[in-house]
Amino acid sequence: MFYTLVGGVLHHAMHMTDALLLMTAAKVENLSTLVGSRILIFSAGNPADKMALRLQRSGAFVKALNGQERDVLPLIKRWHPVLLIITDWTVDMAPWLNELLSLPVCTHLCVLALGADDEAHAMSALDAGASAYLADTVTESVLRAQIGTLLKNGHHWENTEVRQDPYIWINPESSRIRLNGSEIRLSRRLFRFLHYLALHPDRTFTASEIANVLSDGQKFIQENSVAAQVHRLRKYMEAAGAGEWLETVHGFGYRLTLPQKKSFDVKLS
Repeated sequence: MFYTLVGGVLHHAMHMTDALLLMTAAKVENLSTLVGSRILIFSAGNPADKMALRLQRSGAFVKALNGQERDVLPLIKRWHPVLLIITDWTVDMAPWLNELLSLPVCTHLCVLALGADDEAHAMSALDAGASAYLADTVTESVLRAQIGTLLKNGHHWENTEVRQDPYIWINPESSRIRLNGSEIRLSRRLFRFLHYLALHPDRTFTASEIANVLSDGQKFIQENSVAAQVHRLRKYMEAAGAGEWLETVHGFGYRLTLPQKKSFDVKLS
């Protein structure tokens, strides 16, 4: 069963078909928002490894935390997820969630709670600040649709600033990039490409993954054109003495390797 607050009133679907109708706006096209999104799954009970694996296969970056409530905030501060999924929701978790969402670091955090199929549990989660509540018996298709909708409406990775002085600074708000202290100007597509790589340094991406990033999940880009885009981006980076950062990993794909620094700062705007 799906629960949400509309105008301060709890609405729910009594049957799965009703839930699917409520999710009409979150069909397959919305699932592209999963790609590159950071999702934290917190469980105080049974581990959510299977859910994490399914979301990872959809292109999301997922961390599954099986522990205690006090373990959640430190991970949010370090990793900056855009969506927190809480499994095994209980009514007594409400004060903790309410306090968590009052913190500045959680200003843009979307929360999906999963728990028992009754209004008491749903209302406690929504009153505490959860963006949506689902009964833990819903099908995977409904769960994925709701996650896609929350990510689409929430704070996505495109708004995340990357800063590692003095090497790289990417500010999405002003659409500016500095490498080694020199500003470079990129097209919107190449800006998105470098931004995405910089958020995940040292991770190797396949041509198909990069094609999805370049297309923004909306326009089809052939994988064989990815090499040309990489070549163009590397040329711009070379002008700032950073061309060698963009590496070709033969047989696997491409990765961005940044100069070493004691800490790597990612700030939410």
